[in-house]
Amino acid sequence: MIGRTQIDWRYVIFAPLWLRHSIIASVCMLPGIFSWYSIVIPVTDINQQLQTQLVTAEQLTSIYQQQWHSLPAIDQLKAQIQQIKGELKPYQFANSAGFLHLITDFLAASGCQLIDIGTPSVSEQERLTLYDWQLKVSADYFQLIELIRLINSETRLIAINRLTMEGGSRLTINMTVRLYQLNQDPI
Repeated sequence: MIGRTQIDWRYVIFAPLWLRHSIIASVCMLPGIFSWYSIVIPVTDINQQLQTQLVTAEQLTSIYQQQWHSLPAIDQLKAQIQQIKGELKPYQFANSAGFLHLITDFLAASGCQLIDIGTPSVSEQERLTLYDWQLKVSADYFQLIELIRLINSETRLIAINRLTMEGGSRLTINMTVRLYQLNQDPI
């Protein structure tokens, strides 16, 4: 064959022993190196990924443990709950839950969104008890008109004392809704 170099196998077969052993060793080592590269290298990459996940999990665990230890004791939490319940007792009256349910139904029916509701202020005038709720509502103009129509259609005496609007197409409305209730004299 012209143009190609050929291996003269006579020189390989009759080569010195060290050369024959090195050729055989290199031929045997090539599959070993290929196996090492295709099996062990990906395993070490996976091992490194698992190590980083383990370090991240340990860091999160220490953060959660710090947060857990910073929480107050159960006795302190129970005391705080009792204190808050004691503060709310003046606001617990017969129609608060029903009235709030009625107002939230009006808001849902009109399409308004309740942003915030304040604690009611209670005042008494002769035979009337006045309950004032501070509401913050998000609505457009038509939803606000529908809410006012629903409040006016109620059989109980409910009034909007103060109404302020902020915004463009979507309004933020602050209003004070007042419920008038007759005081019941004990019989």
